Amino acid sequence: MNINIKILISIIIIIIILYLLFNSLIENFDESKIRLKEFARNKIKEFNYDFYNKYIEKYFTPIKIIDLKSIPILKNGLIFCSIASYRDKQCPLTVKSMIEKAKYPDKLVICICQQNKEEEDTDCYHEYANTKAKINIIRLKDKDARGPCWARYLIQQEWRGEEYFLQIDSHMRFMQDWDYHCLNNLKLLPEKSCLTNYPSNFNLEKGVPDKENQLRGGLFIVNKESSDFDGFFRVNSDFVQHLNEPSVAHGWGACFSFSKSNIIHDAPYDPYTPFLFFGEEMDIWSRMFTNGWFVYAPTHPICFTSFDRAYRPTFWENPDQAHGEYLSRLRLYYRFGYLKNIPEELKIGIEHYNLGKVKTWNEFLKYSLDDEKPIITKSNNITYYNSNDINPKLLNVNEMKSNKTFNVNDAYYE
Repeated sequence: MNINIKILISIIIIIIILYLLFNSLIENFDESKIRLKEFARNKIKEFNYDFYNKYIEKYFTPIKIIDLKSIPILKNGLIFCSIASYRDKQCPLTVKSMIEKAKYPDKLVICICQQNKEEEDTDCYHEYANTKAKINIIRLKDKDARGPCWARYLIQQEWRGEEYFLQIDSHMRFMQDWDYHCLNNLKLLPEKSCLTNYPSNFNLEKGVPDKENQLRGGLFIVNKESSDFDGFFRVNSDFVQHLNEPSVAHGWGACFSFSKSNIIHDAPYDPYTPFLFFGEEMDIWSRMFTNGWFVYAPTHPICFTSFDRAYRPTFWENPDQAHGEYLSRLRLYYRFGYLKNIPEELKIGIEHYNLGKVKTWNEFLKYSLDDEKPIITKSNNITYYNSNDINPKLLNVNEMKSNKTFNVNDAYYE
């Protein structure tokens, strides 16, 4: 055998041994700490086609989906701002605050998905037609709402390469120069970094933030043994007096998220998760982390929110909510690997929303639940484009064929 071939084979063997050795040093997460497998197994037993078929036909059929990865990220300094609103009279005040408090309002591209009851609810947009910010609004009837994931999916479909991505709720107030502080914080962090938190409270009647407890540290998982309701994680954060640098977090919050727009490439919203609420943050965070992302709390208060839902209706009033969310949970249990099979229709397009391959599910659990310090590996730098010649392509989403039979005993692992 040629000596060069022998050397090459020896090198390959050494690399394989080192790889196996390294992986053996990564302690497996103790799955007994959480109850996701238990919930997945119990929930799938409730499924039957006779009852759920009408919801499957309504919410799990092929739709035209723009492949966001086909859209290049432009180095233009623009911030694409996502606001999902359901019958929320605070929405126009949120938009007003966002624009008025921005240091660079002309850099804002605001997209609102408004889901209102006609001739009854406040419109989010009409007062701000002359603003420096660019505003786009998607108007849906409240009865056509499918929960926050659907609204945020529709908004992301309007993204056209803006360099930064902001996601907030529709009932918020902003600090002065919030955009400047977000951009400065990101400059301190690795490429795949996201600022996120559960913002502090503001007074709904007065529209001003609480004088105390304005800053919060990094998000963490509060239910280390997982929820007693669905098995999905919940997050929270502590109040802090000051932060000298962005604070490492172990969870992601949907109500405030600021990052480069490659987050949309790595963890886009899945349109086939109707009415999902608890589970939304775990889904996005798991796909972010397994694609190499880390999350941080910003050094300054950026915005404020209200967790009081009493003043507004919610999408939970939709009669399809509970049954649609149940099907979405099955899809997530399958994505996370706790079910080995689900009805074929619920798998539609799921290959476009899989976990990443930079890190494993086991590493995700350890980082999120064992509060490990981040070990940041070098990620690929973003390739920026200066051209505005954007030609979005569609994802290939085919209807999943089924004979309307499903054996639940084949769905879970022993």
